Amino acid sequence: MVKYGGWQAEFGPQPPVSRDGAHVFQLEFEEENGKPVPPRFSYLHDDRLMCAFNLHLDRSWGYEGVNGDREVAVGVEEMLAAAGLPDANVPRREVHRAALEIIERYFGLSLPRRQVLEAALPAVSWRSRSRRASN
Repeated sequence: MVKYGGWQAEFGPQPPVSRDGAHVFQLEFEEENGKPVPPRFSYLHDDRLMCAFNLHLDRSWGYEGVNGDREVAVGVEEMLAAAGLPDANVPRREVHRAALEIIERYFGLSLPRRQVLEAALPAVSWRSRSRRASN
């Protein structure tokens, strides 16, 4: 699932679809906030947080390091370290790209660039109703 916009906690702490053996991978982007909100990756399985970190690999927004299941988080952290990350001297865009490549390799994921740019992707869109609108 790739989510763009809105407050990251808007959908709650964990998507309910991570139950009953499901593996849920999320990329969350919030570039229109006006504040430097880093993109965030998380992986959930059976309602458990297996791995989560911000893709800038900095301490912004309360994130530090890779959180989650000890085995999974350590494995991802080791790959990041092998790539020389985190490194405050590397531009955020490059860190972000390297972190995505590590996620792709570690979890065996792929989202081909051509498909993303040229094809229709399955999507779900939620709109939260304001309290004023629901009264």
